[in-house]
Amino acid sequence: MTLTFSRLLADAWSLFRRQADLILRIALPLVVLPGFAVQLLCDPLPPLPPAPRDQPMLEAWMTQVGTWGQTNAIWYLLADAVGVFGLATIAVLLLDPDRPVVAGAMRTAGARLVPFILASLLIAVPVGVGMWLFVLPGLWVQGRLSAAIPLLARAPRQRVIAAIRTSWRATRGQGFALAGAVVSVFLLQWLAIVPLLSADEWLRAPGNDNPLVLSLVDGAIAFLGGAYHLAVLMIGMATYIRLARRGS
Repeated sequence: MTLTFSRLLADAWSLFRRQADLILRIALPLVVLPGFAVQLLCDPLPPLPPAPRDQPMLEAWMTQVGTWGQTNAIWYLLADAVGVFGLATIAVLLLDPDRPVVAGAMRTAGARLVPFILASLLIAVPVGVGMWLFVLPGLWVQGRLSAAIPLLARAPRQRVIAAIRTSWRATRGQGFALAGAVVSVFLLQWLAIVPLLSADEWLRAPGNDNPLVLSLVDGAIAFLGGAYHLAVLMIGMATYIRLARRGS
């Protein structure tokens, strides 16, 4: 059966809806909350200087970014690691044939955390390059590699590189369907998050500080970011399940 983006989205939604209570119990504290914490408590990345930019301006900006990284980057990396742990726990919970409870899924994900983090990093590199080039190539690559995390969750002895290669090979010919599904959730997130990012920037400007409103805005930004990562995971799991059923 040929995959379509609408069928993938329907499968992903059905998968989420059947276990929504358990998924949210994991995703809110482990995927959303770490993002909210760094969004609220860490300094934002220094913005690019306004155009026209000359060499001294860019050098000064790079110095600011270096200073920012020394004090903030470790917390962002830690939040990302916790988020990967949360997503891995959800994947194990939904795909393990032994149907573990949440605590069991967390133990399994924790024992395999290094491979999950390594896979996430290896996927993030081509996705990031593609997003930087023209956005759509990055989303297309993300769709093609979306089954790698489910593969690691379902097969404990699966190697990271092998899982990524298998995802790429098994989704050959399904790139447009996968890209369509990922682009759909990306656009929904983007349309919702752009005004919140503008509000966050305005609230951090001198004279506009309002801690309560800023915390609400940052909480919404973290929620949307977590929802996007969860949606991509659901698409990947729906893809993996369909491909496994037809023996790919």
